Amino acid sequence: MFVVFRDELVDSDEIRKTIEQDTLFKVETDLTKASKREDVMAFKLSIETKKIDDKKRLNWEDDESVDYFFEKAESLTSDFLTMFPRYTVQASRAYKWDELDDTVKLVVVIANIDIKLKKLKLDILPRMLKQVD
Repeated sequence: MFVVFRDELVDSDEIRKTIEQDTLFKVETDLTKASKREDVMAFKLSIETKKIDDKKRLNWEDDESVDYFFEKAESLTSDFLTMFPRYTVQASRAYKWDELDDTVKLVVVIANIDIKLKKLKLDILPRMLKQVD
């Protein structure tokens, strides 16, 4: 799906391929169409916990361990902005640990800077989180 970033059209499928080739993340689902906006891209991602930190193991019973892995996964998505035209903002939130695959699942949304970061974090990102398991 094509998304408008100011005066540029960006193909979400191309971004999906770039994310999978150039980052540690796997794109589980392209949620761009589900955003129902022409100026927002969204993806459901996963990342193996050993790629986040190969020395530690996520312990679901320990809140500090969960916070560490979730925050680290979210911070790794900040590199996505280099894949987009200038003047874009992004927000992400880890929401689940898949024990079988030992992966952290998260949603990332990217939009034109005309959409305020506050709206992205408080409106669009929570809506996209409702779209995933």
